Amino acid sequence: MTTHVFIVPGIGETSVQLQEPDSASFIQQGSDVILRCHLDASGEVHFEWFRNADRLTKSPRLEIKKKKLHIKAVEPSDNGVYSCVAQNEAGVQRSTKKFVLAVAGDQTALIQKVPSDQVVRKGGVAFFDCAYQHADVIEWHFNDSGPLETDHRRIIHSNGTLQINDVAETDQGMYSCSGIRSESAEVPQSYTAELKLAYLEPFNAESFEPPLPENAQKIVGQGSLFELTCLEPNSFPPAKKWWENSKGHTISDTGDIRVDDGMLIIENITSERGGKYKCVAESIAGRTEKSVEIIVTSRPEIISHPESITVDENEKSILNCGFESISLPYTKILWRKDGKPLKHDYNESSSSYQRIRIYKHNGTLVIHNTQTSDRGEYVCEIVTTGHEPVLSKPATISVIEQLRFTPAPVNKKMELGSVAKIHCKAQGTPPPIIHWEKDGVSSENFPSHISDMNGTLHFNGVLAEDKGRYTCIASNSQGIINASITIDVVEAVEGHPVMLDCVVEGDPKPTIHWDKNLKMNDFDSARFKVLPNGSLHISEVRKEDENIYGCTAGSSAGLNRKEVQLIINSQDGFQAADGDSTVTKAVLITMSVAGAYIVLVIGLMVWCRYRRRSRKLPIGDVSKTENGDVEHTELKDGANGNAPGPGPSKTKANGIESHKEGQKSDGAETTNSQSSNHSKKSKSSNYEKLTLSRAHLKDVKLIGRGEFGEVMVAKISKTVLVLDKRNSQSISPTDPPPEDKDLPVLVKALTQTKDENCLAEFKRELDMFSKLSHENVNKLYGLCREVEPHYMILEHTDWGDLKKFLVATQNGSPPALTQVQSVAILHQICRGMDYLANNRLVHKDLAARNCLISSTLVAKIGLPRLTRDPYSQEYCKHINQIIPLRWLPYEAVYEDEFSTKSDVYAFAVLMWEVFAQGELPQSKINDNSFLSKLKEKKLEWKPHPSTPDPLNQIQESCWDMDPKKRPSFSELCKQMEDQLKSM
Repeated sequence: MTTHVFIVPGIGETSVQLQEPDSASFIQQGSDVILRCHLDASGEVHFEWFRNADRLTKSPRLEIKKKKLHIKAVEPSDNGVYSCVAQNEAGVQRSTKKFVLAVAGDQTALIQKVPSDQVVRKGGVAFFDCAYQHADVIEWHFNDSGPLETDHRRIIHSNGTLQINDVAETDQGMYSCSGIRSESAEVPQSYTAELKLAYLEPFNAESFEPPLPENAQKIVGQGSLFELTCLEPNSFPPAKKWWENSKGHTISDTGDIRVDDGMLIIENITSERGGKYKCVAESIAGRTEKSVEIIVTSRPEIISHPESITVDENEKSILNCGFESISLPYTKILWRKDGKPLKHDYNESSSSYQRIRIYKHNGTLVIHNTQTSDRGEYVCEIVTTGHEPVLSKPATISVIEQLRFTPAPVNKKMELGSVAKIHCKAQGTPPPIIHWEKDGVSSENFPSHISDMNGTLHFNGVLAEDKGRYTCIASNSQGIINASITIDVVEAVEGHPVMLDCVVEGDPKPTIHWDKNLKMNDFDSARFKVLPNGSLHISEVRKEDENIYGCTAGSSAGLNRKEVQLIINSQDGFQAADGDSTVTKAVLITMSVAGAYIVLVIGLMVWCRYRRRSRKLPIGDVSKTENGDVEHTELKDGANGNAPGPGPSKTKANGIESHKEGQKSDGAETTNSQSSNHSKKSKSSNYEKLTLSRAHLKDVKLIGRGEFGEVMVAKISKTVLVLDKRNSQSISPTDPPPEDKDLPVLVKALTQTKDENCLAEFKRELDMFSKLSHENVNKLYGLCREVEPHYMILEHTDWGDLKKFLVATQNGSPPALTQVQSVAILHQICRGMDYLANNRLVHKDLAARNCLISSTLVAKIGLPRLTRDPYSQEYCKHINQIIPLRWLPYEAVYEDEFSTKSDVYAFAVLMWEVFAQGELPQSKINDNSFLSKLKEKKLEWKPHPSTPDPLNQIQESCWDMDPKKRPSFSELCKQMEDQLKSM
């Protein structure tokens, strides 16, 4: 087991110390002086030295070696106040303790009292003491101006002291005291001190962790542990901070109620320990305080559970749920139906009608006009802030459905000699028995060509005597209902008009084509006309019009077809069955929907299989590995000439933060870049190995803009990638030469070099993709750094991002994915995310737009992140950050807590995108409403209707509000694999 240790850079208090000689009293003119900048710090530290306010540089007499300053043959001209500044990744520290060098000279004044730094509150008084020996004149300078003279605010006393009254912000800076010896030609001696203004910013809600709500109330459950941290206020000098209880007494660092490093801790909290607590901070700049009220709630108790009831349809249903709580203002009552929250918007003060009502004061559920959809198991849920919900025992509402027709049969005209059906449907509790009568005669005594099957009349060849009044009768224990209709038998006569109807509905609206005996447009335009509603009208039917007519309706959603047989009779009379006599002309319409549908389905299956093979779809070439994973054999040879690794790599991505599931890990700490020039000077060899000349890029084309800058697609020779050995092992001389072909690549330009966040994210992506090797994860090909802007070169595919592909399938080009193909793509993405999770990496922006899809339907996880164009509508600005709002759970948006489990949540949204053909999730809700619902934890996700039923439960588990209850990617991969096998 490998243990990874991450050292967090730090920097402590800084001071200047005399290293040689041992004491300042030993310093004489001509001797050497060595000063040392002392501090506790980690990482690489940069030092600077100052005399008074002037930065020192190397000279023949000044030698600077990191933290040491060596003054050779010291002279009176070297006198002054010496300080140092240390800087590393953790920040900048100026020396608080300085060194005063005072070397006596024959022609110079000698300092006796050195001015010291002053910190004064605004409007206060500052004093700078200064005294010299052998000085004829003492002058004061402020920054680069002076000498100063006494005025209404500044007073220079006879002993050399400078007094500044009513100090303002403009008085902050460096003050120099110079001792001048009139008969000397030497440069006057000068010593500086700094004046700073003290300040103390007031407390606000964000001064606490977690932040306080607007009413500054914290509601906690009785018996729980309460913790609230009061953060250090923004102040100078650092303020003293403490907590006070409701009586104004300072809280100590021991006991059940204590303070630990600014955190207020109350163990086993009770109502007596609640109340108002105050955080106080004080310094010379003043005092600030902020109170917080702690409200302690008690756990509710259900005293009477709801009981199961049976009600008639349209009657009132009442379920009672009696409970007790002494914390009613912080208690709400919810009801669940079949495990899901019951939707209702009842307001007891509203006079408008609301069918479902929940009375908050007693927990009663009332359902007016109970419907059959209200059947189910109900549970009462009492929720008090600070406690787990208390659930009642389940109760069932059973609904006795009224006996009725659904819908009632209607009058109908049937063609003579046709095959027809007349439906009669009814429902009720218990299920009714349905039968037909004609003029009081039961269906049992109908002619042999008429049959009554479960309420549906079948006419196998309509006869003229079939016309008449028919009655449908439905009966159960509730009683008997009936509905009567009139059936008329119609016939078409040669020379008369005929209407062939074809009514089709669909979205998008289908187009309709008629054919005669499978021949399109074989019509006499003078007599045949297709009406706007799709019906075929024959104005004057003739004997030669007898044939089979077909109506075909089609759209991107599919095809449907219906055929009718038209039989024309002469005006002389009916044809006899044996052919010896004639009958009245009639139209025989034979419906062959079932047979035609089967033929259509078989045809579509053959066509889809042909298309899949021609495009080398991976669905048909799926093989199973030893561990059961679905493997696509087309990917054995990667773009870099290497087979992908068999499993998760044990090598950790450089700079990516190691984390446990559920903990924050965004990799933001990986950067120390100050600019692109700084990155060029990096000592790390990792980036040197990635160096790739942009001269190899061909056919560069802009596709959008992201957080770093422009995003482009280009082509690069596979030979270049292999010979540069960026993603492969060394090539031996005996290896065959690589195939010379162009590969598509994604080019991400870094133009925001002054934005530290962009630099950090750019490096995070470099570290993440450079260390990973998996067939379903984007490869990093190289880094172009010879000129600005820097380019990150990533693997791309011939079909681009998955979002664009899904949207294109809505128009039928390419064809929409089958369920098997959709699940296979999701399984590939899941495998890639499992690989990232095993390497302890968090993606943070998993969505269809950030996944790639090839023409062989191979999916890869990438990170184009086109936040500005063309996918700006899929991002939202929140707290000065651009985030993929609709793909993030509560903890990521409001607690900045990104983890593998937040990626699992995003995977469920991606699953919704795949089955919705690239639609925007929750498109009917704007960003502000989405944020509000997410904050209130009222956002509801539902699987898309086209999602296979076995995946619904998987998807809902990924959307669980509790990250701990969401499955891991390993579990999701296994479930996806099982689903693929079953399909």
